[in-house]
Amino acid sequence: FILLLLVACTHHVVTQAYNYEPPGRDPASINKIRSSEASVPLTTDNFDELTKDKLVFIKFYSPGCPHCKSIAGAWNELATYYQELPDNDNILIGSIDCTNSPTGKNLCARFKIMGLPTLLYGDASLGGIYLEEYGGEKTFNELKSHAAEKLVPKCNPGRLDACSPDVRKELEGYMAMSYEALNEVIQEKERKKKESVTSFKQKKMELQKSYDDSLMEKERQKLSAKENIKLINEVIATKE
Repeated sequence: FILLLLVACTHHVVTQAYNYEPPGRDPASINKIRSSEASVPLTTDNFDELTKDKLVFIKFYSPGCPHCKSIAGAWNELATYYQELPDNDNILIGSIDCTNSPTGKNLCARFKIMGLPTLLYGDASLGGIYLEEYGGEKTFNELKSHAAEKLVPKCNPGRLDACSPDVRKELEGYMAMSYEALNEVIQEKERKKKESVTSFKQKKMELQKSYDDSLMEKERQKLSAKENIKLINEVIATKE
């Protein structure tokens, strides 16, 4: 009887604890929020495959995060807009649940996400190394305007077809070089950059000296002219 009583009490405590879990953070609510996402859910299992050769706008979020909930409507509207847009196979609007362990958490760690929500956009080539953080307003119109302006092919080592012939040739030359050779090129560029800055400062000093000398000469001539005019006026006064 005592053993049954203890089991019953334990069951009651656990049930009561579950019933008082904060609203919106219980498993049912979390699953409901995840399933309501109109954007493409991304995980470590599908990220590289689904984003390959695409321009992306990705939301990193948590189902229980109040700020994440506040932008959910605008984000779903953006995702639906791009899904219904014709000839739009190269753009993906995605979302990553950073509380979804381990596939979501690992992606958030991969992109060094520090706060939620975080929005990253750009070219997903080479695993997303070119993605940048969006810092604008999180309304549908602002998000859509930003996507229209920024989600366009840009020249980089992962998207050579977007480069001009000259830049592509230069990039391909760099891509064929070893790490050591590339570091030597960088060091040479840094040296030339420093030389350019030093040369600019020198020329600036020379121009400043020339300006100061000209200013002093102007003032000298003004003073000389003023004194001459005074003398001439004195002479004219003696002739009256």
